[in-house]
Amino acid sequence: MTNRSILVAMSVAAALLASPLTAEAGSLGKAEIAKLFPGQFEAKVKGYRVSFSGSSGGALAGQAYGQKDKGRWYMKGTTLCVVWSKWTKGKAHCGQISRQGGWYVANSSEGEVLKFRRTDLAQN
Repeated sequence: MTNRSILVAMSVAAALLASPLTAEAGSLGKAEIAKLFPGQFEAKVKGYRVSFSGSSGGALAGQAYGQKDKGRWYMKGTTLCVVWSKWTKGKAHCGQISRQGGWYVANSSEGEVLKFRRTDLAQN
């Protein structure tokens, strides 16, 4: 996979995450999201797999198909915001997160756009 393909996939995911999300009764709150960090994660974004780690202080480090990037996460109200240096070109993208099975999922009016899960904890 080329650098351009990875950048396009991550940009699409970030743009979709930034779109208006459908509020669900199961949406996670600020405290619940903050408890996810620190941790190791795997994300599925439009068919692409991305591995990343997040610190409790907000640092992110990601890898996809041999390409690496650094960024940060933070809370804006009850939404999770992420910024990647390369993959989102330094632009913040925020969205509501809900839990579905072992996955944390962001949904837009068009349906599921992003899902991620912990990889450093035993999965059911």
